[in-house]
This record gives sequence, C-alpha cells and structure tokens, in this order.
Amino acid sequence: MRQLTYILLFVSFQIFAQDRTFLSIDSLPKNGILLKDGWEYKQGDNLSWANIDNKEAGWKKIDPTKEIYNLPEIYDDKIKWLRLDFQITKKLPKALGMAVTQAGASQIYLNGKLIHEFGHFDTDPSKVKAFDPLQNLIYLPADSFGNYRLSVRYTLQPNIRYTDIFGLTKNQFFKAILFDLIPTQHAQMNFRVYFKGIDVFILGLMFILFFIHLAFYLFQKKNKLFLLFTAYLLCTTILRAFKIIGQNQNFVEDRYYTLNIANWILSVVVIFVATIFYNISKERVDKYYYGIIVYFIFYAIISSFSYGFQWQNVLLLIGTIFNFFVLVRLTRVGVKKGIKGFGTLSTVLFFAILGLICITISMRFLNYGITPIGYNELKYGISPYFIDAFFTFGSISIPIGLSIFMAIQGNETNKALSKQLAENETLKNKAIDHEREKQLILANQNETLEKQVSERTAELNQSIETLKSTQSQLIQSEKLASLGELTAGVAHEIQNPLNFVKNFSELSVGIAQDLNEELSRPEVDKAYVKELLHDLTQNQEKINHHGKRIASIVTGMLHHARTSTGKKEPTDLNALVDEFLRLSYHGLRAKDSSFNAKIITQFDPTIGKIDVVSQDIGRVFLNLINNAFYAVQLRAKNVKSADPTSKAELYEPTVTVSTQKIDNTIVVKINDNGTGIPNAIKAKIFQPFFTTKPTGDGTGLGLSLSYDIITKGHDGSLDLISKEGEYTEFIISIPNNQETK
Repeated sequence: MRQLTYILLFVSFQIFAQDRTFLSIDSLPKNGILLKDGWEYKQGDNLSWANIDNKEAGWKKIDPTKEIYNLPEIYDDKIKWLRLDFQITKKLPKALGMAVTQAGASQIYLNGKLIHEFGHFDTDPSKVKAFDPLQNLIYLPADSFGNYRLSVRYTLQPNIRYTDIFGLTKNQFFKAILFDLIPTQHAQMNFRVYFKGIDVFILGLMFILFFIHLAFYLFQKKNKLFLLFTAYLLCTTILRAFKIIGQNQNFVEDRYYTLNIANWILSVVVIFVATIFYNISKERVDKYYYGIIVYFIFYAIISSFSYGFQWQNVLLLIGTIFNFFVLVRLTRVGVKKGIKGFGTLSTVLFFAILGLICITISMRFLNYGITPIGYNELKYGISPYFIDAFFTFGSISIPIGLSIFMAIQGNETNKALSKQLAENETLKNKAIDHEREKQLILANQNETLEKQVSERTAELNQSIETLKSTQSQLIQSEKLASLGELTAGVAHEIQNPLNFVKNFSELSVGIAQDLNEELSRPEVDKAYVKELLHDLTQNQEKINHHGKRIASIVTGMLHHARTSTGKKEPTDLNALVDEFLRLSYHGLRAKDSSFNAKIITQFDPTIGKIDVVSQDIGRVFLNLINNAFYAVQLRAKNVKSADPTSKAELYEPTVTVSTQKIDNTIVVKINDNGTGIPNAIKAKIFQPFFTTKPTGDGTGLGLSLSYDIITKGHDGSLDLISKEGEYTEFIISIPNNQETK
C-alpha cells in the first residue's frame, strides 16, 4: 500500500495534544486499522459533544468492540455517546473509508459534522430500529493530516433479542475499521461476489435436485422414499434461502426472526435426514430416532429464546455429533445387509459430517469471521478458505450423496427388472411350448370330447324336460291345493243360500196348496188370497236372491280356477280381498268346525278399481290369508295343548286385513297374531319349496308364486314383518299408475 510521509505537525498541534491523548495514525495497512483503543463514552444526549473543541468532563474509557453482553454498563436503551480523538500524522489516501459493525442505531459525526446514520435513530426508544451495516464501507472525510474527533450518537433497540446464531458478526457494540476506500471497495465487491456465488450455487443445486426428485416421485408415487427425499430437498432449499436472507439482513430484529425460522427448518431437515436413512437402511425406528426428533425440537425452541450466549452453539455441535453417530450406525446396518450404494454413501457421509463439525467448531469457537476484504485468519493459522471448502462440501454432500445412492438403487432396480424380464421371457417361451403340447393333446381328444358332450347334452335336455314337467306338476299341485281350500269355503258359502232356497221353496209349495184350496171354495176370501199371493211373492224374491248369490259364488270359483290370461283389468280390490277372506275362513271352518277367529277389516273406500290380473291377485290374497288363519289356528292349539286348564281363552285368534291408498300406491296388509316367523328363516321364506308346515300340508310354492306375481307381474313389492311367537304381517304394495273408478 502506498504510504506518503509528511513532517510532524507544528507546535500548535503539540500544544493541543497536551490537553488530550490522541490516537496517532501514520499508516494504513492493507487489512486496515481497527479503532479499538482510546474510546470514551458518556450517558446522555448533547450534540455539542461531537465538536472537537468540546472539553466537557465525565467521559469514561471503554472498548466498544466487545460484544454487547460484555458491556453491562452501557447495555440499555438510553442514548449514549462514544468518541475517539485521533490525529493523522502523515499523508494518507484521499479516499479514506470506514467499515462499521454495530448492534444498535447510530449517527456518525466527524468534527461535529454528521456524515452517516445507521438504522433508525430516534429520541423515542419505541421508534429505534437496530441496524448492522455488515461492514459495508462509508466515506470518511479525513484525508489530510491534523486532529479529528470521531463521535457516535448511539442507542440500542429496546426489547430486542440479540443473537449471534448464524450471524456474520458477534453483535459487537460498535466496531470501526479504517481502510483505503477504493481498493477495499473492489476487494469487498469481489469477495461478496465470491461469497454470494457459493450461496447461489448451493441454492441452485438444491432447486435442481428438488425438481429432479419431484419428477421421480410424480412417476413413482408408490415409492415413499421419493416423497421423503423431495420434502427433504424442499426444506433444505428453503433453509438455504432463509440463511442467505438472514445473513444479509441489516436490521437486527428482522435478522433475528429470519434466522430463528431457519433454526426451526434446520431441525426439520435433520429429522428428514434421519427418517430417510432409517428407510433406506430398512431399519425400524428406535430410541435413537425419537431422540433426534426430541433433541432438535428442543434445540429449535432454545434457539428461539437465545440471547447471544455460546451454549446454543454447544447444543448445535452436540446435536450434530449425535446425528452423525446415528447416521454412521445406520450406514453400517445398510452395509451389513448388503444394500447397494451404502459404501459410497458412507464415504460421502463421513466427509460431510466431518466438514460440518469443523465449520461449526471454527465459526463458533475459534473467532472465525469476515472482514470487508475477505476472511480473517483463524487464530491457529488455519486458512479460512480451507474451512469454507469444508463448509461448502458439507452443505451439498448429503443431498448429493443421497441422490447418488438413489441412482445406484435405481440402477439395481433396473438390473433386477431386466433380469426379471429375461426370466419372464424364458417362462413365456416355455409356456408357449407347453401350450402347443396341450393343443396337440386337445386335438387328439377333441372327437372323444365331442361325443361325450353330445351324449351329456342329450341327457341334460332329457333332465330339463323332466324337471319342467315336475315343476309344472308341482305348480298345478299348488293350484289344486289352493282350489281345494277354496272349494271348501265355496261349499260352506253355497250351503247357506241353498238352505234358504230349500226352505222358501217348501214354504212356497205350502202356500200354493193353501191358495188352491181357497180358490176351490164357493166363496173365495179375496183378502186371504191376496195375503197368500203376497207371501208367495216374497218367497220367490228370496229364492231369486239366494240363487243369484249361489251363481255369484260359483262364478268366482270358476274365475279363480280358470287359467290366468295375464291381462290386467279394472278390479274392485276391496271386494276381491273381502271375498277371499270369507272363503278362506269358511274353508278352514269346514275342516275344523271348532275353530273360530276374530276378523277385522279396514278397507279404504277411496281406492276404487285398479288395473290388476284379478286371478293372480286373488291367488296371492287366498294364499296369504290361508297362512294367516293357519298361524292363529296353530297358536291356539299350542296354547291349549300346553295347559288345557290354563286361561287359554285369554288368547283370541285375530286376522286383520286392511287396504290403503298412499299417493300412487295401493297397500294391502294382512296381519295375524299367530306363531310368527323365526329370524333364522325369514330370508328363506320366499324361496321355492321352502315350507314350515308338516309334510303333506304344503308344497312350499305358495309364497314363492305370490312373490313372483306381485314383483314380476305387477311391478310391486311383497314384504314381511314378523316377531316369533307374537305376530306376522305381509305388506303388498302395488303401483296404481292409472286409476279407474
């Protein structure tokens, strides 16, 4: 560096120097001059203190380059002044610069003139914003020999958490270094380009790896490892971005919050790394894994409340070593298991962790720092660029090592797939050969099989015809059984009107005889004759009425017995239900004269006539009503047989039949208080040939045919509600799309 020599100051300077001690500056080394000695401080605020001729007493000696925590006498949010008197005894470069590091807000004065302000300085503490210039150079107009006073009006931001975690400085109270401005600016620019270039390189590399593995995950979403690694790279990228932002953040409070977020992200990154290693080593999570999670969450919380003490750095170093131990252990497990790629990964991991430990120790404990023109040397003489190389390698080696490992794994997978494809091809050829042999065998056996198939087909057709015949016979048997029950009811119904016809016929004969006798007399009693004719007419009307009743019953029986045409016709459903209810009851009474039951009818008069196949619907009603009477009759017998002397009369067999119109649906309910149906057989009740009646009492086709008539023939539904030992209710629902009244 150029140095210009000038003669000593004149006598006037010597006289002035007798009053105060001045820091003498006669040269300017390449690395600058640290203004450390000769500083004084004073609490209070007086702008006149910045003047060089101010000689007010009460100033105290201080070394402001110490960290703020080591200066308890001025560690407060009150305004205070720092001053340094210096003299330039020789000609220095005209462009004199000063690099400042501080933890508060300040105003810089030279000989009473304000030359720069760092941060937001204000007499109101609530408006103060602490500012760290990060050693950016400012111009110092002290370019000639003479006496100067450098004054600093200074205050700290209240309620701020100062921290040195990840910072480029140690949060020194106030540190000033004098430099030759022009060459230092060039050196600083080159250094910052170098420093930021490394950061940008690492950040860009993280971005590239993130997008590559994201693409891998999108193509192989089933591979959980790709998802973990993608998330890890994303967090690593964000962490790097936050560190770059935080390290270049001038406002101390903003840097604090930014870097504390980075601490939390760092903890997440470490946890992701541990998770990935547990996955790729195929090792179950254990106490070490949970220990890493708990430890780094604790570290993140502690760092958030850090006040610049060094013990959080100890925590980081301990955590790094602990994580290194776990990862080495998992690497050994992977190597023992013979997992491809773990040998390469273990080498990369060793140097990565070693580099991170070295950089942690150097930056946190060996006074490693950065000057405006580059790195400071370590106090043990180690090159900082060597340490920086370790740091750069440590930052990128883990993601690169994991990427190499996954590439090796992908290659091994491809090899395995290729081998599998080759084996599949071999198996395919063998299968083709085997198929050809089978085809030859099948060709030889084809004629034999065709003959056997023809014979079996003929036998099957014969069996089908036999089955159809049997089925028709069973269905006809069911119809005949229902017809027999109907006939018994019809016989009972016909018997009553026939008795009336017989009785009235006999009465009519007697009346006719009396009429003839009266007419044969010489004197005919016309009044008596009229009475006899009136009685005869009434008898004939009653005979005619009961004759029509008999004809109606016979017509209904024939109508029921006739084969269904399948044509729907308007039918009075209430009348149809009522008719078959009576016929069924009287049919059962014909078999068992001792049987009695209470019949309740609840017919909806608004139903009118609906389009149904009356023969088929009649069979359904008859079948369900017969089952209802059978159930109440069986329960009555069971009650009586259980205890003939009991209060059997308390049980009253009851059958309830109701009709109801609900919107466009006709609902018919047939309810009995009989034996009920067990839950175990409810699902089978509509199956063909399933019956609970004794052998000979039923075919098991009644409910099956009824179900088909309602569901298939009339697009309705037939449902069952029952409780064993208490009741059974069949619910018929028939759609009434076209009503005819």
